[in-house]
Amino acid sequence: MSSYPPPPSPSAGAAAPPLHEPKHHASPPPSPRLHPYFDGAIDEADVQSVAVAAAQAVAHHGLQALQAAVSGPPVTPQYAAADPSFLAGPSPPSLSQSNSKATRLRRACDLCSQRKVKCDETQPCRPCRDLQVDCTFEREMKRRGPPNKHAAAAKAAKRLRLEPNISPGPHNAAETLVSIAGAPQPPQAVLDGESIVPWPVLSLLVDDFFTYIHPLAPFPHEPTFRQMLVARQDRTNPLFLALLASMVGTLVASFPRTARLHLKAQHGMSLFPKAITLIERCREVALQSRGPTFYSKDEVTVYDAATSYFLGLTAGYTMQWKICRRFMNEAMSFIREMGYHKPRDLGSSMYGVTYRGPPFDHVQDQLGRRIFWCIFLGVRSMVQLGAPHTEILLPPPTPTEPYPEFPVEVDDRYILPSQILGQPEGTVSLLTGFVQCIRIYMTMNTIASLELSYGFTTVPFQDQKTMLSTCLQTVRQVVENMPPELTLPGLQGMGDFSMAEGDLFGHQFQYYPPTYPAHQSDSDRHVMEAHPEQRRLLQYEIQKANVYASALATRSYFVERYFNLRDAHRTQAAQAYAQENGSTKNPAEQPDAIDHAMNAERELIVQNLVTVLTSISQRNLEPNGASLINKIRQVASTLVNDAPERKGPKAVKAEELLSRFVDILMRLEKGSGGAVTAAGAGTGDLQDEEQELRSWADLREHQMRFFQSGGFIHQL
Repeated sequence: MSSYPPPPSPSAGAAAPPLHEPKHHASPPPSPRLHPYFDGAIDEADVQSVAVAAAQAVAHHGLQALQAAVSGPPVTPQYAAADPSFLAGPSPPSLSQSNSKATRLRRACDLCSQRKVKCDETQPCRPCRDLQVDCTFEREMKRRGPPNKHAAAAKAAKRLRLEPNISPGPHNAAETLVSIAGAPQPPQAVLDGESIVPWPVLSLLVDDFFTYIHPLAPFPHEPTFRQMLVARQDRTNPLFLALLASMVGTLVASFPRTARLHLKAQHGMSLFPKAITLIERCREVALQSRGPTFYSKDEVTVYDAATSYFLGLTAGYTMQWKICRRFMNEAMSFIREMGYHKPRDLGSSMYGVTYRGPPFDHVQDQLGRRIFWCIFLGVRSMVQLGAPHTEILLPPPTPTEPYPEFPVEVDDRYILPSQILGQPEGTVSLLTGFVQCIRIYMTMNTIASLELSYGFTTVPFQDQKTMLSTCLQTVRQVVENMPPELTLPGLQGMGDFSMAEGDLFGHQFQYYPPTYPAHQSDSDRHVMEAHPEQRRLLQYEIQKANVYASALATRSYFVERYFNLRDAHRTQAAQAYAQENGSTKNPAEQPDAIDHAMNAERELIVQNLVTVLTSISQRNLEPNGASLINKIRQVASTLVNDAPERKGPKAVKAEELLSRFVDILMRLEKGSGGAVTAAGAGTGDLQDEEQELRSWADLREHQMRFFQSGGFIHQL
């Protein structure tokens, strides 16, 4: 019989330790037949008892391993085998808590997490199935614990590599305000008169403005303006600085050569190599001086209206028509707001309130009238050049909405805030020529009324002829009633007129070649400083050129419109006659006194145009060349390019002469401030200056040839 002890009983096997402890991991006990202790045969009862004991041990060991994995620290199998407490089970309460933690789900779906309800983690889960919605697991899992600084640094470096040009900005309005308040602001430059050009040049430009531009645009009030300039209100009054900048811009756009000569004398050509650069600088200073709150102030002044007018006039001279219309409408809006578009007793009727500004000031009142009538002249001039009457709306006067009175024909020095003194006897006011131009363009009101109401072509042709003939006669009456100081010499005095200029100013006003060292502007200044009365005579000459150019343009406008309407009427009559009689032959025209008068007027316009072209000198035409040259060139081009059947004997004979003058005027028009923006060249460099002076020399040469050949006796 074997010496081995008998196998343990089933009851004792549960409490006894296993026969063999695994070294590395827990596994079911080996089969008794493979156990090394059993190398002989055993009976079936022993095998059954051993199997029961092994199953109990495995179940108890598995439960202990599960509890250790959930609640206890991780214990490797080899250490678990050596620790006696590893086999000892926890207390019943601890076992209940471990079971609840073990059944907690790893992750709820998006909807259950948002609703904070229990999710069974199936796909789809039961709550989502009950609600019949999609069960998704798309939300981002958040890492528990504090943020990892190494991971944050790595993400920031990656973001900088991918987006190098994107700077982080504020995330809300509060951060935006804090960043704006905390950011260092660049220092704002203080604007004054020297922000335009150096002070010595600025003083000369102001003098030139009142000498050359003020006779045609008689504002601001010269004594008041000069007092404010001497007091350097350009440093303390932004609106005065805006007015000053707009005046300089108008002078440069109309008379660019004067600014060029002054800058050369002060070695400042590098500041503004082109005229357009100085013009843009003036506009920039004017708008910056007004500031962003300018349009929100309650009251405006006549100086605000003057600034807007000069800005619009400068834009027109540089062919910036949209900007020109914008500022001209703005100036008219200011005038209407202050009530200067009506007679003084009516005032402004905006919203039933009569407004004239502060207590009555004669200076302000006269400036308001002058600005209104300047806008009126500009609107009518644009209509003559082809613009519609609605371009800048200015309705003709009516009994209920009359125009204001004409400006008083008194020089600025005699107009005080409290009263207006009388003009000295024997001295023609500089406002006389301005008022004469107003009377010339007022003759267009009849046509403007029909154009803005029904249309001029809606009235019968006979009425059209009568109205045009009446308007033409009115223009001629205005020109005939000019004072002697503003009268252009007639045919007999043409030679004397030219010699009078030479005697008056001597050789200093000859047309020098481009390379001659002397400059006409400097000579003008020297003569006027030595003889102040010569400045007034020069201003008379400028007004004279403007009056006759305006009269020629208005007369030509009426005559050409008559011929266009007549030809259209004849064409319609011929078509009606052909339809009625079946013949293409035009019916015989009946003699018409108005038609004969219009033909004679056209011949007279040719003769007067030649008179103007051969009489007006450079110093009278150049300062306002952007306006005067355009008018004269338009009339001459119309006469030269007209249909042959309209041309009379004088027009045919003078066609070659007019063609040469038109060519010169077109060159001067391109070289003036009006073509600066369009051509892109301006008048700043030496080449433009030489071309401009050469054109003036050509004009003078043709004038001298005209006189040497006998004038009208030879040409016409």
